[in-house]
Amino acid sequence: MILNRLRISQLRNHGHTDITCPDGTLLLLGENGAGKTTVLEAIAMLCTSRSFVTRQDKGILQANTDFFRLEGSFTAAGGTKREVTLAYSIDPAKKQIELDHSPLNSASDLIGQFPVVALSPQHRPITAGGPGERRSFIDFIISQVHHAYLMDLIDYRRTLRQRNALLSESGRSPDDIRHTIEAWDQSLAATAIRILNRRVRFIDEFTPYFQDAMHGVIGDREIVALTYRSSVEIDPAAEDAVPRYLEALRKRFMQDVRRGTTSLGPHRDDMEILLNGLDVRAQASQGQHKSVLISLKLGEYRFLDSHLDEAPILLLDDVFSELDDDRLERVLKLVQGLGQTFITTANTNTLRFFSRDDSDNLTLRIDEGVVSDLAEVA
Repeated sequence: MILNRLRISQLRNHGHTDITCPDGTLLLLGENGAGKTTVLEAIAMLCTSRSFVTRQDKGILQANTDFFRLEGSFTAAGGTKREVTLAYSIDPAKKQIELDHSPLNSASDLIGQFPVVALSPQHRPITAGGPGERRSFIDFIISQVHHAYLMDLIDYRRTLRQRNALLSESGRSPDDIRHTIEAWDQSLAATAIRILNRRVRFIDEFTPYFQDAMHGVIGDREIVALTYRSSVEIDPAAEDAVPRYLEALRKRFMQDVRRGTTSLGPHRDDMEILLNGLDVRAQASQGQHKSVLISLKLGEYRFLDSHLDEAPILLLDDVFSELDDDRLERVLKLVQGLGQTFITTANTNTLRFFSRDDSDNLTLRIDEGVVSDLAEVA
């Protein structure tokens, strides 16, 4: 997948930005706060409908405006031209997405059609934060490959919200709640098992991509592994997985009533990241966190590239700021040849790793949301 042209209107500090993108690497150079990340954010939103910086669309409007609009012109594998438009307005609060000039019924219909991998400082919680960050990491990758998985996630979350609302209702007896919940739990269990099964299989398939990327980033100095930690001890591939899951829900019923929430299921699980046999959250240095996160994201790229007909677009936001020259050069070598890549940096020293004579590459400067050709850098 290649993004040929990007147009941004009234997003953060970008008034009206129009960029013709190279097929290779676009390096965006500028000071912190200049608007570099916003360009990558706009690309991610066109590909997935959502920002990797925030979940609040209203908060990313340019000051004193009431709407923003993003437009992307793409070339898919085989030369097919695609157009995506995303517009958001405040009053009434509305987001509208058009694909090839036709409105989409749901933002979920966009997922997987324009594969993208983003890496920014906002992704550090994947290695350092709570389980929800790692579940989101897993779910987004799988959803780009398997649309049915995304539909299962949507169904599971909807049913779970209903179940939790009922569990937290006051004035109802446990027997009354149980009678209603049992009608929902059959559907919840079947969906949960499909989600668990797909996640477990994903971890097995994804781990080699992660390990190969880690080897490329730092060599043989560290050993990494991934483990899926489920809140329910059930083999999701077993024939009796759904009945056993239902039984686990029944055993937790009174506990769930007391707490007003469902205490087991895919929404409680975690992907444990091991570095030299230990949980990365407990023992990794800042530099190790950075290396592991970069490796996870490069592994994500290669996984998607091998499972989809379209090569993903790669977005690297301020990735190199904490890397020494050795790791910087290693990462750039891994990135070269992956496909279309967008890189932001405030460090002019990064320029020495890029060929300014390569027609597939382009370097632009951004200053207060204004994009211009790169001036000579001393």
